[in-house]
Amino acid sequence: MFIKFFHSIQNSFHSCLRLFSTILTGKRNRIYKNVDGSKKEANAVMRQMITEMESGKVVKKCDLTVAEWMAEWISLYLPDIEETTRIGYKTKLKCYIIPAIGEIRIHALRAEHVQKLVNDMIARNLSPKNIRDTFNNINAAMKKAVVLRHIAYNPCEGVVLPKQKKYRAKVYNQALIHTLLDVTRGTDMYLPVLLCVAVGLRRGELLALRWEHIDFENKILKVRSNMVRGEKGYIIKAPKSEAGIRDISLGDEIVHELRKARAQYARDAFAYGIGFQNHGYVIKQPNGAPYKPDSMTQKWERLLEKNNLPKIRLHDLRHSNATALIQAGVNPRVVQQRLGHSDVNITLNTYTHVLLEMDIDAAEKLDSIMLKRA
Repeated sequence: MFIKFFHSIQNSFHSCLRLFSTILTGKRNRIYKNVDGSKKEANAVMRQMITEMESGKVVKKCDLTVAEWMAEWISLYLPDIEETTRIGYKTKLKCYIIPAIGEIRIHALRAEHVQKLVNDMIARNLSPKNIRDTFNNINAAMKKAVVLRHIAYNPCEGVVLPKQKKYRAKVYNQALIHTLLDVTRGTDMYLPVLLCVAVGLRRGELLALRWEHIDFENKILKVRSNMVRGEKGYIIKAPKSEAGIRDISLGDEIVHELRKARAQYARDAFAYGIGFQNHGYVIKQPNGAPYKPDSMTQKWERLLEKNNLPKIRLHDLRHSNATALIQAGVNPRVVQQRLGHSDVNITLNTYTHVLLEMDIDAAEKLDSIMLKRA
């Protein structure tokens, strides 16, 4: 490392500092600083630059754009993330980040650029969660850029995000559940609805379920697989958590319906002939192929529309299942195990809902205990 000064011939002279270092890459990096003043002042600036360099504040100028850096960040620094997570990152990069700030060089990115992106997403009525997830992706990528000294500071600092409201799921009470089962009985939606509302399966678990996962003798349904979106279409993989791998006891009525469905599966395979896709999916299309999650959601929405039923998500049948179990007095930890949650608080805080009937029952019990007249 050395310093070279160029003096002007005027009373106050001009000095130029050149610092050579091997920061980051092992290659010599030149950092220039022009100082208008005395040699003493130039030396003070030089010492300050040396201090900053040694403390890591001096950065290597990076000409990558936001789009280029985030693509590199995802591929190079996140090699072990779940495929579904990777797809989510790439989708947000393509749909939101690139159109708004993708062409800006990361060394020129400022908080106001990120704030404008956030504000534009709010104006488009995108969900607070979607906005927050998009911001979190940018924030994580820029934090890594700071660590690698591509940029001096994180431009996401100071950005204001919209408040994220907790989603309140809609659930069916027992009367609506009975109506739902009545209108689907005898159709190809009866078994999917039954397994969601009476067993509490997630959509992906439902569509990945195979006959080998049903233990008819012991009346147990084994959750071992989940259908999720991959980069090249939907794939079957293990549940995302260890708690998701579970055995669920079944009642006699559900076992009876599953036996009927297995017999129908064999008849369908015979009738369809050589073109039947004999993969053993419990919920299948006529040719034996599994349903895609989006297709099942569309079937569910058409079902509600046709029968003039209250509109809820297919996943809300799982909420309805948890609520019914709690209402029936089932121990919350048993509910937790059946739903595949790692923490009982998730079960209690997210998947159970106070129905009007439960509230009325609580009021009547309090009335009889505390206010009953002699």
